[in-house]
Amino acid sequence: MRVAILDTPAALSWDETKAAMGPGDRGYPVTGTDDEGWLAAATAALADGPVDGVVAFSEPHVVAAALIAEELGLPGPGVRAAVVSRNKLMQRELFGRAGLAQPAHFHARDADAAAGFAAGRWPVIAKPLSGSGSHGVQVLGDESELRAWAAGHGDRETFLVEEFLDGPEVSVEALLVDGEVRFSNVTDKTVSGLPFRVELEHHVPAALAPAVRAAIERVLIGVTTAIGLRTGVVHLELILQAGGPSVVEIAARTPGDYLMDVIEAATGVDLYDAVIAAACGLPLEIGKSRPDVASVWFPTPAAGTVESIEGAESIDRMPGVVKIEIDVLPGDEVHPLRSSMDRVGMVIYRAPDRDGLDDLLTAIRSRLIFKIR
Repeated sequence: MRVAILDTPAALSWDETKAAMGPGDRGYPVTGTDDEGWLAAATAALADGPVDGVVAFSEPHVVAAALIAEELGLPGPGVRAAVVSRNKLMQRELFGRAGLAQPAHFHARDADAAAGFAAGRWPVIAKPLSGSGSHGVQVLGDESELRAWAAGHGDRETFLVEEFLDGPEVSVEALLVDGEVRFSNVTDKTVSGLPFRVELEHHVPAALAPAVRAAIERVLIGVTTAIGLRTGVVHLELILQAGGPSVVEIAARTPGDYLMDVIEAATGVDLYDAVIAAACGLPLEIGKSRPDVASVWFPTPAAGTVESIEGAESIDRMPGVVKIEIDVLPGDEVHPLRSSMDRVGMVIYRAPDRDGLDDLLTAIRSRLIFKIR
């Protein structure tokens, strides 16, 4: 197939993008990253020929991709599911009506109202209604922290305040075709401490009891049914509680944090191929060919200026290491870890079992050294 890539002018100019493009592939620059900008670029792409499938790869273009797929009569999540996946409050309303377990929450229009809900519930979580990568999401311990957060997010008219649920965090990566789950995976994660709770590691598959896994599968069906998702990949985040999984949120797009690469490293399932096949109405060929476990680790050096980075090349040659990326250079600034946008790189690695995975990470940590001023 020929590929039409809609992205920012900067991303289309990257060497990595150019190297990935084959004969006949073409990039279409998006001048504004709102829905209108994505749709304008899609109009240019549609003028150049028929389209066999539409895939939303990242959060900002979920709605535009669903609109185009529906307009062309192609498989997709559906506009309703796409819109709901982009709004955390809409999700809370639908999940509540469906009887799904989720945190107590409040739609706040100002700090006074938010403080009224939070009284007696501290700590609470404040979050914008849309967004990704944990950007703007923060655990708040008292009213002064809440008011400081609200003052720093004054560009947002309203926001969510939710009870803080403490428990193991997992995610579900699933592919649906016509509302039927054709593939699912459960990932467990290690997150940073309060107040930002940014993912530091993802492990595939999650080490869970069969009853817990079955409960997660039931929640997956309940959530995708509630939002009306038809065809496409989803990323569902859950917190495990004594009474069962509690829903954090769902995204109707490919998961971030290299999770599709980690799933392939552990199972041999090429989710990229499967997502494209589903979007084009082609038969799916999903068969697990590997019984390994795999992880992605995001190093978290101290904030400051990078002086040097050591060990990346030797790590790349280590048995079990699938891929390493370092996203900073000497002279770059490392920011405090508040969201996934503050990360400095990642390592994907695999082993036959979880003990082997942990031993490999210990060796990787000992070799990768960031010298920070």
